[in-house]
Order: sequence, then C-alpha cells, then structure tokens
Amino acid sequence: MDTMEKERIVKKNILELYRENFNVYQTDDEILNINPKKESGSNYIRYYESILDIFFIEEEHLDSITGKVKDTIKKVAELWTTLPNSSATWNWQMQ
Repeated sequence: MDTMEKERIVKKNILELYRENFNVYQTDDEILNINPKKESGSNYIRYYESILDIFFIEEEHLDSITGKVKDTIKKVAELWTTLPNSSATWNWQMQ
C-alpha cells in the first residue's frame, strides 16, 4: 500500500473518530485544522489513545501524534506499518 492510500485510510478513520469523541458537526476541512489538545479539554487523551489502538502504534509515539488533526494524520500514516496482506481488509472496508 502506498503512502497516499495509507493517508486516505488514516484520514477517513481519524475524522470519524474525532466526530465520535467530541460530538462535533464541523466540516472535514474545519476538523483538520483543530488541535484537540488545545480545544477539547481533557477528553483529548482518549482520542489519541484510540488512534494508537486502531493503527497498532506503540504508546511511546503518543507525543509524536499530537497536534492539529492534519498533522496527526500524516504522522500516523508514517508510523502505521501494514503487513503485506493486511490491506485487503482495509480496502474492503473503504468501498
């Protein structure tokens, strides 16, 4: 799976996760420029921990994925390692 495909999958999932965690109805573009740590109180920790869990990223990377949502997407796409056959499930979910 190439980098752009990973970013597309990560973006879709993180935007949905953000909406679920913070119960917001903003557009994707508005959400991409939000920094949850600054704008969402203490609830942001569960949001970042969920991202780590979903993409099987070690907790030691928690600090590196914080920031604006669009920065989180890029960093998660870098950190998320996929196995050769793991993308089949993601591709199916994204259709």
